[in-house]
Amino acid sequence: MTIFHLYNFIEQGKYTEMKKCEFITSSIKDNVRLYQMNTEDMRIEWKEIGVVSKFVSNKEYNWDKDVLKEMFYDLGILVHACSICIEKLDENQLSILLNSNMIQKEQFVRFSPNYKLKFQFNGDIWWADMNIQDQLAVWQEYHRKLEILSIEWHKLRKLACSSRILLNEKKVVSDYGTISLLEAKPAVLVQHFLSIFGINELFDVVVIDISRVGELAARGYICMSEVNKYRKFKDVNVKFFLMEISKEQSMYEFNQRRLQLLSYLSITRTK
Repeated sequence: MTIFHLYNFIEQGKYTEMKKCEFITSSIKDNVRLYQMNTEDMRIEWKEIGVVSKFVSNKEYNWDKDVLKEMFYDLGILVHACSICIEKLDENQLSILLNSNMIQKEQFVRFSPNYKLKFQFNGDIWWADMNIQDQLAVWQEYHRKLEILSIEWHKLRKLACSSRILLNEKKVVSDYGTISLLEAKPAVLVQHFLSIFGINELFDVVVIDISRVGELAARGYICMSEVNKYRKFKDVNVKFFLMEISKEQSMYEFNQRRLQLLSYLSITRTK
């Protein structure tokens, strides 16, 4: 796969169309959010269009993670409940890990359009005067277009990582902008770090992943009520979502299967 497939996507007008779809869907989402704020409804299902808009609130906590590290280490689950913070590694640790081939690296392609291609919406915002249901119908139309174009663009960028030109030059400038081959944030497995540097140095570079802790609790390795003793309420984070009802249903079914799996793991662990 060469970078010329990216050029074809651009030349066919798909890149500009993708950016246009992003602008329209984002603009309408903002309008729907403002509309729903005035209704004070947390969730509205627009059945005739097949779309749902909702505010979702999540509590945020501050955790005493130093205490949790000690607790998880004593229980023998620290490596399963945390991840390495690459920014906390010193030069010596990075050098040793690199020489041991224990740093996982991934590359990705970024496209930076020049001023000629950079999208600026110059037309009339024709949907602004529509009623909210008509705007939602427009959102759905452009959202579906955006999904198709975004998936194609993502695949082309991923395949372009193997382009010989980019592998050699790292950056290519064209009439459309700049295509760059960049390295994603590197990762180190906790087990690998521990095997080289030991537990004392591990404590200094790991961060607790609370989402993993919930799974460990379901497996019976730890009691979540004990973990919750070391948290303090911080704030409530509210996010607004606009999606098709079918997608919300798929997400619900996925979460239900996950909960059933965790429940099964918890039951089998106690037997």
